Amino acid sequence: MPGYKVANGKAKPKNWKRAINGVEIKPTLFYYSSGRRVMGGSVNGEIVMDETGKNPVPFKAIKHTELL
Repeated sequence: MPGYKVANGKAKPKNWKRAINGVEIKPTLFYYSSGRRVMGGSVNGEIVMDETGKNPVPFKAIKHTELL
């Protein structure tokens, strides 16, 4: 019978969310006009950009202050 079955009765691991000062960082896919894609992040609906303000910071490189 099709459906989801937990492997070996183990519970799923908790998915930790990253946050900056209590505000969740949401993963966001950023598309350039050339078609190139970068997985970045957004805080309060604004994409996290580098110091020049032209390129998004990769999601793995965003410094977080806490885990939710």
